[in-house]
Amino acid sequence: MRMRKRLALVPVLIVSLLLCAGLGCGGGGAGQKDAGAAGLMEQARAEMEDGNFTQARELFQGARQEFLSEGDENGARDCLDRIQDMGIIELNYTIREDELRGHLAEAFPRVPEAQREEWIASGELEHMIIDAEPMYFDEVISNIKFRAVELFQQDPEMLAGYEYGYNLLVDIIDEPRGPSWQPFNNPASYRGTHILDVPRDELPASGLLKIWFPIPIITGPQPAVRVTSIVPDTYVVDPPSIDGDIGVVYMEVPLDELAGDLELSVQFEFDHYEQRFDVDPAQVGTYDTASALYQEYTASSGNIIITPEIEAAAMEAVGNEVNPYLAAKKIYDYVLDNITYSFMPHTALWPRGEPESVYVHEHRFGDCGAQSMYFSALCRAVGIPARTTGGWQLFKGNFSDHFWAELYLPNYGWLPVDPTAADLADYIPGLSNKELQSFQDFFFANQDHLRCVVQKNVDVPLVPPATEPTIIKLALQHPASNCDTMEDMPDLVINQYWSTQLEVLGE
Repeated sequence: MRMRKRLALVPVLIVSLLLCAGLGCGGGGAGQKDAGAAGLMEQARAEMEDGNFTQARELFQGARQEFLSEGDENGARDCLDRIQDMGIIELNYTIREDELRGHLAEAFPRVPEAQREEWIASGELEHMIIDAEPMYFDEVISNIKFRAVELFQQDPEMLAGYEYGYNLLVDIIDEPRGPSWQPFNNPASYRGTHILDVPRDELPASGLLKIWFPIPIITGPQPAVRVTSIVPDTYVVDPPSIDGDIGVVYMEVPLDELAGDLELSVQFEFDHYEQRFDVDPAQVGTYDTASALYQEYTASSGNIIITPEIEAAAMEAVGNEVNPYLAAKKIYDYVLDNITYSFMPHTALWPRGEPESVYVHEHRFGDCGAQSMYFSALCRAVGIPARTTGGWQLFKGNFSDHFWAELYLPNYGWLPVDPTAADLADYIPGLSNKELQSFQDFFFANQDHLRCVVQKNVDVPLVPPATEPTIIKLALQHPASNCDTMEDMPDLVINQYWSTQLEVLGE
């Protein structure tokens, strides 16, 4: 029986930027004036690597002006992208050390001050050194609670939320189901609405604003998807994408033609089925290792990276088991036993060049998407096709970001696996070992109907692909946007004025 997780805080984050070869040293002085655009860019990258963001910004701005004077729009854009990367990283690390002490005292009044100081001195609370000062991850308090069950259970709000989710899911698990040969049962119908209302003065006077709205796609458990309304529809460039790998309504707004506020709405309806797979390990077929599916979903790619260390962990977890269903269950149990739920600095990872699966393996924690990408990487490492899919969960009556995993079995198809939903039980007081095990076992090859699938796998490109960076590249759960005339990240502006609504049409 697996033990409940206890506090095991992660090592200090190591900033590992992907840099061009031959970086020069950073520094000021007259040499900067003679360095030229390329030289300034090299110095800026070196300062960024060292965490000297203020100096790096000045150098990137100087390089950008040099590139513009040379007519090199691509070089200028690259400088702006790096400036925005630093801004995105800083959004994750917002707490100074003196502020952290106050937050710790307020959040954990029963923990002795000496213990709280030891947490800081250990260097194990997630932070980065930015401009020679430790800056702490903005979810550091929540993560301490996730990693120490006794502290989590002392937070009435967090505990109440988890108890609500646990009880809701137990009710679904205990519902009567259809025939054992039918994996899709008990459908629910939903209507969702995106609402965007951006004040005119928040947008440039001219330029082209591109927006990708996430919408459901057609999958096995989600067979019926309808886009019922787009207002206004004059900005729509392509028909809504509902039958591919990612669901998108793509719009282009010519800002020089926009007289007032930007008001948009997208409404859609979808059916989603509960999934229950009764798998007979003896009936699992043989993989066609030459097939496109097998080749794609056993490869290392994007944020599902397979390192030698991840491969070794997968081999250790699986042992001598050769049946893919049973081997995948061993991997699932390994993730539950070894990876603790924690919020992730997702948007800081890709500017630093850190794949999600590698981050989880090294630090031993992750949220829903990160855990699922790690599970997928472990499966792929031993030749089991797997992917990380998702979009939203609907537990609390609205759309909430969520991802889970799927593994492919011949003769059965894609089976859902959700280690994060299973993690709920770790935080509920008073459960028997049988209740804990039963709940966690359910989320291997079974799933509730409170889901909306937007993309089949992480790292799927937008349709059409974005020409400039978006704030998070691996998932589409909020509107993504580009604008060729905005200095700030367009996503940060657009998402301030975006909201969603969910209606249950029938269960």
